[in-house]
Amino acid sequence: MKLLVFFLLAVYVLAAPAQQRQNQQRTTRKNSIVDPRALVPNAQQLDVRKLFGQIEDGLLKSSLAAAPVQFASQVSISIPGGESGYFSANQAASILDSYFSRRTPLSFQFTRYNDKGPSPFATGRLTFVNRGQRESVQIYISLVHQEARWVIRQFNIY
Repeated sequence: MKLLVFFLLAVYVLAAPAQQRQNQQRTTRKNSIVDPRALVPNAQQLDVRKLFGQIEDGLLKSSLAAAPVQFASQVSISIPGGESGYFSANQAASILDSYFSRRTPLSFQFTRYNDKGPSPFATGRLTFVNRGQRESVQIYISLVHQEARWVIRQFNIY
């Protein structure tokens, strides 16, 4: 009986510090959360997200001309088996419209994006039908702030 009481007392004494450490860890985690105001998007993030939404809509309609999307004065484009290099805004629009006019989109959504900093970017998978064949490509787009607005600086298709 004394052995049982001693055993229970030892378990209680040893368990108390472990419980205190666990409570301290929980408290530390609670207090380490980012300032809730940081979770509210700022003006740049709202503008960037709006533009990425317009780009998504344009890609789903097979035309970036269908959306009010603007291009930088110099746009880097990379299309496998097609055009690659730096182009003017008008050339970029023409090249991309030509590429997407031959494809019927089935789905597209940006799956990763960074809407902060001087070069926001987004990437997602575009699935489309081309000559009766279902195909899928990865799209990467980066933006730059030019003439008081966000515009496409880089458009890569992988």
